Amino acid sequence: MDKEMSLREVVNLIWQAKVAVCLGLIMGLVCAFLFLYFVTPKYKAVMIIAPADGYALGDYASTVEHDQIAALPFWRPKSSEGASPDFYRFVHTLRGPSASKILLQDEGVMTRINQSENSEIKSPEELAVYLAKSVRIDPMGATPLRKITYHHSNQEFAAAMLRKLHLVADQMIRRDRRQQSQSRIEYLQNMLKKTINPDHRKGITNLLMQQEHIQMLANLNEAYSAIIVEPASASPKPTWPNPLFSYLVGAFIGMVMGFVFFPMRASSIKESR
Repeated sequence: MDKEMSLREVVNLIWQAKVAVCLGLIMGLVCAFLFLYFVTPKYKAVMIIAPADGYALGDYASTVEHDQIAALPFWRPKSSEGASPDFYRFVHTLRGPSASKILLQDEGVMTRINQSENSEIKSPEELAVYLAKSVRIDPMGATPLRKITYHHSNQEFAAAMLRKLHLVADQMIRRDRRQQSQSRIEYLQNMLKKTINPDHRKGITNLLMQQEHIQMLANLNEAYSAIIVEPASASPKPTWPNPLFSYLVGAFIGMVMGFVFFPMRASSIKESR
């Protein structure tokens, strides 16, 4: 049974391996320097968004009793955070294949992305995988606000990409809501012509006013599902890689490799003798 090494023996072993550890340290620092020299640095772009409902509709609907909702032309359902389903759809659409399909048609965007990745993305699914990896969406505390971050080697493109993503996702939801409300308006108008009962006509009229208000919001020249609280901006200096962290990791790995290599080299020397 092997005897466990004491602390003194471990210290002696480290002292005996000091030359190998120092050489490993130097090699690790050299590798870290070469990594920092050849790697393409990336800038970090940040944008903060919030649900558009509180901006466009206010908190009027949240203070109304459930049985009065049908009489409100302004109402859309909200979660406990104060955000509508449109905002959550925006968050998930931002990096999905539907938005990727539209981005794929923008040659300027795809050229920048392919240059950064040293590859050629050809399908919406591939672009969605890239966006899921490169774009982060983080909640900000207990608020419905979201912080969107994106890293790219080009400082201006990093911020422009976030603006582009917001525009694409928001316009997709706006388009779908506009088409949906228009279809409902046409149906309700036809029903109103056929209905004679006053109570039924009043209910259909209220529903029609709701859809017309949604149509109005969809036609306004402002964000529909998510407003920009803090516009997209890129860091003035590259945020990746971190030089200090790279040198520390290189030095640590080099020292460990030197310490591991020393007993192997010592045993091989003994065998040769």
